[in-house]
Amino acid sequence: MSFIFKKTKADIALKYFHKPPGYYNCAQAVLKAFQEEYQITNDDITEFSKYGNGKAKDGHCGAYYAALELIKDKPELSEEFSKRFQEKSEYLSCFDIRFNYSMSCKNLVKLAVNLLEEIAPKQENK
Repeated sequence: MSFIFKKTKADIALKYFHKPPGYYNCAQAVLKAFQEEYQITNDDITEFSKYGNGKAKDGHCGAYYAALELIKDKPELSEEFSKRFQEKSEYLSCFDIRFNYSMSCKNLVKLAVNLLEEIAPKQENK
């Protein structure tokens, strides 16, 4: 019997999260998972190196911030994403998540990617 294992977007993100060759942070790993669909360049991913470790806008979780950046032109999706992300993670700021041990960074990357896939399943163009 043969099984075909199809990699999920979360698998792709976690493949790059804090692992060689790029040692991507949470924000970069989320972008990498959606690189083809959103036509994200490697330079864009490199640019997001500054948004990990609590350095995203307003101190937000980098995975959360990167996912929001991908859907920023769709306010209804952004609102739904934010609501669902916070329901699962309890907090939106990196500091609060870490301080309260609500979720690991690895699980936050997975959460952001999975939620984004659920609410914005197909992207024809960026």
